Amino acid sequence: MRAAIESQRALSDAAWPGPVLKVRMGLHLGEAEERGGDYFGPVVNTAARVEAAGHGGQVLITEAVRLAASVPPQDTTDLGVHGLRDVAEPLRLFQLGEGTFPALRVVDPSMSNLPVRPTRLIGRQAEVARVRGLLTDSRLETVTAVGGSGKTRLAIAVGEAELAHHRSGVWFIDLTAVSNGAEVPSAIANGLGLNLVAGDQVVQILAFLADKDALVILDNCEHVIDESAAFVEAFLATSGPAKLLATSREAFDIDGERTVVVGSLPTDTADSPGVRLFVDRATAVHPEFALTDANAATVSAICARLDGMPLAIELAAARVTVMSPDELLAGLDDCFHLLSGGRRRSRQRTLEATLDWSYDLLGTEEQRVFRALGVFVDGFDLDAVAAVTGLDRRRATGHIETLQAKSLVVRADKRKATRFRLLETVKAYAEDRLVDTGDAETVRDRHLAHFHVLAMTEGRKAIGSLDVGLTLRHDCSNISTAFEWAADHDRWIVAGELLTASQAAYYLDVRLSELDTALARTAAQTAGLDPDLQGCITTQRWVTSVMRDELGDARARIAELRAKPLAVFRSIGSSAGAWTSASVAPAKVDRFLAQAQAELDQAGRTDTSLSDAHTIAIGHAVVCRPVCRVARRRFRTGPRSLPQTGNGTPGLVQGRHDGLCRTVRSAARATRHRPCISGSARRVRPTVHGRHRHTRTGLSGARRHRHRHRTHSQTRQTGSNRPLPPRVQRCDASARRPSVLCRRNAA
Repeated sequence: MRAAIESQRALSDAAWPGPVLKVRMGLHLGEAEERGGDYFGPVVNTAARVEAAGHGGQVLITEAVRLAASVPPQDTTDLGVHGLRDVAEPLRLFQLGEGTFPALRVVDPSMSNLPVRPTRLIGRQAEVARVRGLLTDSRLETVTAVGGSGKTRLAIAVGEAELAHHRSGVWFIDLTAVSNGAEVPSAIANGLGLNLVAGDQVVQILAFLADKDALVILDNCEHVIDESAAFVEAFLATSGPAKLLATSREAFDIDGERTVVVGSLPTDTADSPGVRLFVDRATAVHPEFALTDANAATVSAICARLDGMPLAIELAAARVTVMSPDELLAGLDDCFHLLSGGRRRSRQRTLEATLDWSYDLLGTEEQRVFRALGVFVDGFDLDAVAAVTGLDRRRATGHIETLQAKSLVVRADKRKATRFRLLETVKAYAEDRLVDTGDAETVRDRHLAHFHVLAMTEGRKAIGSLDVGLTLRHDCSNISTAFEWAADHDRWIVAGELLTASQAAYYLDVRLSELDTALARTAAQTAGLDPDLQGCITTQRWVTSVMRDELGDARARIAELRAKPLAVFRSIGSSAGAWTSASVAPAKVDRFLAQAQAELDQAGRTDTSLSDAHTIAIGHAVVCRPVCRVARRRFRTGPRSLPQTGNGTPGLVQGRHDGLCRTVRSAARATRHRPCISGSARRVRPTVHGRHRHTRTGLSGARRHRHRHRTHSQTRQTGSNRPLPPRVQRCDASARRPSVLCRRNAA
């Protein structure tokens, strides 16, 4: 600390011939590992992040340093607790000495969804600087290279460096799991946090980005290159400050594109990036490993034989726990069979040879488990591994630990869920081996059966279960893959049950367009086969249409429901008719509700899942038309065919009606009524003849007066009694999660 203070004082007192040199400093305390005259470890990264948060002339210290040095409180300024990039826990920072500086340059988590890099980037500093330099005068830049070259890590590093220079943030969209090119706009909107409505999806995304100073990263575009290029062309045709950075194995080949080709890492010397990468990854799995004069030439030869490919080098380095560098080099000699036809093809063959060699080092059962992992899309958990391999969970866990230790499996946790995934090139390799061995059909059948069992935990649902949706929310891509497998083999009943039971997962993951398309296909293929399943599909398509503001489709689904042979679905159709009438013909609401109740009584069903739509329709009638007394009374008591809890419709007060508030919100928006069901107050604000009725009087008189004034201002601006039309909005966590509209809010 004294050295830092004296250095800053000396720099300040120095007479500079040109601009004054100002240096920022950061101090952190912890254990670091010394190797080859340099220091490694998390503490070094933390110290670098602390230093990067400061400004020229400023000295920042962590609380660990302040306590260890017993710094008096009057000698420091408490700057608060801040989150730093790649640092797991927030740190309390202090400024040492006097001086006034701007706010710390720390990461705002809400302005980025960049993945955390598990390892540091080695040997790509020049490429990062080049990409950043080209972004200053270009709106589109594409990083191209073969698989395993580190394109994704390079893009993330660029995003981290650019985050402080884009007021609207840096947004990362991984297209790996997108199997259908038509879903590219939906994936982009999901990464940006947008809630799309009916209409042209690309136009809505471009309208959102029009005034945003944002950097959007599209990762792994090669398998949907045409659809990605169409979006990029539309983006370049509009003006605005937003910029695109794409990674792909091939360029888009469109006007306005700047391309950066990422080559192999140099491996010619012991200090070259390729060798440093090998040493870094080797010491991570085997701390006793060190680069010496005796093995330096061998390590350099290994990296050269691997053509300097980062993925291949990392896979080779993971073997130092069981093999010496000389044995590694000999293993490469046995399995390398390079093909002629250009350097790029040679690199691809080199990577395949490395994967062949890594695969051959696995035991027989480990190979079988590794091949089975190729069936998963966008990650998996341990239960899924056990299901597709036919092993018990304990043995499956052991094999995943082994494959993770050998760098073939990567841990990719999502929130509180422990998940794993294969790197893109490794997944493609595993899938090829699965097909070669003839086990693909068996494994895919197990994959379908596993997700079908999970989805059907609570049986068939007219409205998908929220509990099931939360369980499967990270597996929508796997469910879609299983659905396609069932559809290809004409197992449409299983496919329909899988979709309808996992409906809530698609809602939570904001993939409504994909869900509706699959439901439509299933409805066409199961016509006349299973009336109960057909009713569930039609009900879900009605709810999906409402949520997407597609009123024409919603009315068509209502007509289909009212023509169903089963009375319970006719009841849902009548309830949906009441929902429609609540906004356009309130006098018809009571008739529709009475008809719905009679049909529900006729059905004699007590399954609440088949009556959710009935309750949703009544609830919406209450929200939109408080004067509808019959609707309000039935909302409090619930349908007669359902058991009562004593304080409202079953499950509704208990928060078990999946998507109720989401549906009410979307339905109200579609009919020009805009209830607000967010925040702790959860107040509902339907518009009736230009005035707002506060169904929960949590606002003071002054705030209600301001609210009415704001509403009248909107009326004057639009020239009607309707509020301003809804716009495409950013979707926060609360908007993605179904809320609970309790009796008190709607009474």
